[in-house]
Amino acid sequence: MKITARVLATTIMLAWTGSLAAQTEPNPTIGGANANVVRGAKGTIVYKVLSTGALLGGENWNLSVHPDGSRTMQALNRYGSPGVQRHVTYRVDANFRPLEAYLLYWVGGKWKGSGLFTVLGDQLNAVANTPNGMLTQNVKVPENFSFIPHPLSTDAWHMGYYDKKKGGVQTITVYDMDAGAAGPQALLGRLYTQKLEYLGPEKVTTPAGAFQTDHFKIDNAVDIYVTDPDSIMVKFLWTPADRVYELVKLEPPPAQD
Repeated sequence: MKITARVLATTIMLAWTGSLAAQTEPNPTIGGANANVVRGAKGTIVYKVLSTGALLGGENWNLSVHPDGSRTMQALNRYGSPGVQRHVTYRVDANFRPLEAYLLYWVGGKWKGSGLFTVLGDQLNAVANTPNGMLTQNVKVPENFSFIPHPLSTDAWHMGYYDKKKGGVQTITVYDMDAGAAGPQALLGRLYTQKLEYLGPEKVTTPAGAFQTDHFKIDNAVDIYVTDPDSIMVKFLWTPADRVYELVKLEPPPAQD
């Protein structure tokens, strides 16, 4: 039997229509309802020299908050010379405790490594694929700790551990991945502590809008301004290093007073 192009096209169309009818779940639509996300936001951060305003780089991020309260941040940042580019996907639970992170680093035109970091109870397990081969690490971690994968959007999540009722200077533990994936350990990180101090609420205006923020001090060196309920970083002022990082675009924009 000779199959014409019209017969073949009709057969394909009927098969495709039948497969659609057999689906029990609706297809997700861009911009439509999404049962996996209760709220979200996306933004842009610029990196500048504080004293001169010279542009150093920038960061784009996309936040999803899920029905169980967990959060996923996808971030891409680029800066400096010879040039650093990091792709990071980082997921935390409702209390900002790390669940997992995927990192991909490029520096100076060279791939420096990719790594998967997962947390199960008090165990942090890391597997990194690097120019030096496959590396693994297992570290015992406390209940309250944070990852530092190095986008500024995720560094703001440490503030979720601060107890405002207690006040004063408080200590948190961080697991800091190597910012440049340098040396034989590449992306694998180390644990250390930071000192946090809450300086109170403060209204901050950036090119992204006016925000009611919480002002924190980190190790008496960094001033960071974040918003509730998702600890979105609005401004990061690192005076000893002559650096400032600020939010220049946010979607949806902040609510007006």
